[in-house]
Amino acid sequence: MARFTRNGGYRSLMNQQEYGECPKCGNVNVQQLDRNSWFCLDCDWDNLSTISNENDELLASLRHGDIHSRRIAAQSLINIGDIERHLATPSDTEALLAALDDEDADVRFFVAVALGKLEAKHSLNKLKQLAQNDTSALVREGAQTAVAQIESLAD
Repeated sequence: MARFTRNGGYRSLMNQQEYGECPKCGNVNVQQLDRNSWFCLDCDWDNLSTISNENDELLASLRHGDIHSRRIAAQSLINIGDIERHLATPSDTEALLAALDDEDADVRFFVAVALGKLEAKHSLNKLKQLAQNDTSALVREGAQTAVAQIESLAD
């Protein structure tokens, strides 16, 4: 079993890591995706493996994969601007919009963030709806951030 250290760091036991703070920015706003997959809500740090598939395969996983595959696909699509992991493009927004209705809150969160980074104006209505009404606080936060990113373009 893994335990947090006194200074908020992590301790690895039996190949499982738990993070009390982000190794990059030091903030405590880290979320666990699965047993060994973590990401920071305050910066672009994550410990997820790079998915090198073409977008068509990635989007197929987002649409039809099991819960873990959908989560990883959605998370991968937010890595915009990272040359090695730049995956989502404006032509992917229709598939992303459909994924905003996914049953899994992590998928909805990652997709909302990706749409914000893509500055997908036509997703504003759905993102505003999620920002106010989604059952998950994480999804509401991600949708609010995406709305703010998209609306900042109008300024």
